[in-house]
Amino acid sequence: MCDKGQGIIYIYSHIFIWAGVAFLRILILSFPMRYSLYRHALYRFTMPLIFATLLASCGLPNPLHLFSNKSARHAAGGIYKIGKPYQIDGAWYYPRENKAYDRKGIASWYGAKFQGRRTANGEIFNMHLLTAAHPTLPMPVMARVTNLENGRSLVVRINDRGPFRRNREIDLSRRAAELLGFKKQGTAKVRVKYLRRAALYDANGRLIFGREEKSQLLKKPQTPARERMARAAPLGPTIERATLDGSPLPTRPQALQKTQFYVQVGVFSRPENAASLTNKLRGMAGIRGVAKLDVSPVQSGGGAEFYRVRFGPIASRDKARQIADKILQQGHQDAFIKME
Repeated sequence: MCDKGQGIIYIYSHIFIWAGVAFLRILILSFPMRYSLYRHALYRFTMPLIFATLLASCGLPNPLHLFSNKSARHAAGGIYKIGKPYQIDGAWYYPRENKAYDRKGIASWYGAKFQGRRTANGEIFNMHLLTAAHPTLPMPVMARVTNLENGRSLVVRINDRGPFRRNREIDLSRRAAELLGFKKQGTAKVRVKYLRRAALYDANGRLIFGREEKSQLLKKPQTPARERMARAAPLGPTIERATLDGSPLPTRPQALQKTQFYVQVGVFSRPENAASLTNKLRGMAGIRGVAKLDVSPVQSGGGAEFYRVRFGPIASRDKARQIADKILQQGHQDAFIKME
């Protein structure tokens, strides 16, 4: 992989080489004519050395991609790759083609530290593009990523391997994290769904396989016209001042109810299972005393009764995120944040 330090070495090495060529040329030509035999011998032995040095310098990594900017449209270079099973920190990963892939998990992001480096399939990482790293999906493929905490969704190009931390589902580029609304937070609960194989481009950015994506941002959903609410009529002197049962309306507008957050850990059809999870959660370090643990019955749309286990109410999203992270670290993968 090439980093910015190597790019600086590349630039200065070329300056040094060409300066050396100019110096040797001047040195050779400055020999007096009476030493023409020595000048010719020096020229014969130094010029091959100069050309060999120049050829070797061509093998140094090109740093131009290190200064890639926001104007880039897509990742250049790279190949389609699935890969063999591999092991990281004692955990095995098994890459494979899986068109039905649809999972929920924690997303993180990466950026400047990896800018300009080669991805696992040979493309150049650009943190300003909508790309991602995944431990097992083929590369490159397109996947829809939905932030389950705010409803935002976009399509990313998976062209790298990672993340390799426990409970992490996907690693997004900095730009993707910004658009999904969790760059400042660092992580978010997301859903990842496989869409299709991605287009391939050569090193010059020319399309060589598939079709080019016009936009990877999903359009904001719109309410059909027939379901839109009618506009309220303007207030006039005939406005009603009482409810249908005759009681007076409040003269002052009521304060909006404050949004509260909950971290839901599980829903069970059997109360004993909910009680078992509750006993495990009560002694969890870092959560005890921070938020109330609640077990309550809820009705499904079909009338069946379930038992919900959750923490809350919690005053802020940040505090809810801290609790959700601790729960996920303990292996409770179904935990998510809910607003009410």
